[in-house]
Amino acid sequence: MAELPRRLGELLGSMGGSLGATNPAQTGKLWSGWRQIVGPEVARHAEPTSLRGGVLRVRTDSPAWATEIAYLGAEIRRRANETLGSETVRQVRVWTGPGAMHDPADARPPTPVERSQKQRSSDPRVAFESARRAWLERRQRAGGRATEEREQKGEIPW
Repeated sequence: MAELPRRLGELLGSMGGSLGATNPAQTGKLWSGWRQIVGPEVARHAEPTSLRGGVLRVRTDSPAWATEIAYLGAEIRRRANETLGSETVRQVRVWTGPGAMHDPADARPPTPVERSQKQRSSDPRVAFESARRAWLERRQRAGGRATEEREQKGEIPW
């Protein structure tokens, strides 16, 4: 008899322990609802990093935010469990690490204008030209008109 394909939940359940999640579906629900659980201001400075054995670990971007999250731990636990519909989170532990927080709300694809701006800003020729213009403007304000005229005549090779 041919083996039937396994359901995604079964696969995730079998991998959950190696990913640090007791219940991957619960973890996914917690991660996707994080912004609603803690609010947009806190979400800009803190993010969940693991949920293992009832312990929710939260990374913050500064010691000040780590202190704030520690004070909010009981409320975060209450709201997280309310979102999950069970007493999954028993404790909130906080740690501090560098880098920006990942916000799933910002995961939308860029608009054509944003894409164009990013392409232009990543083009080194555009950056060089912008720097050259800024340099010329500073020179001009400092009385360096002769430099601009020499450049236009081709005497300065940029």
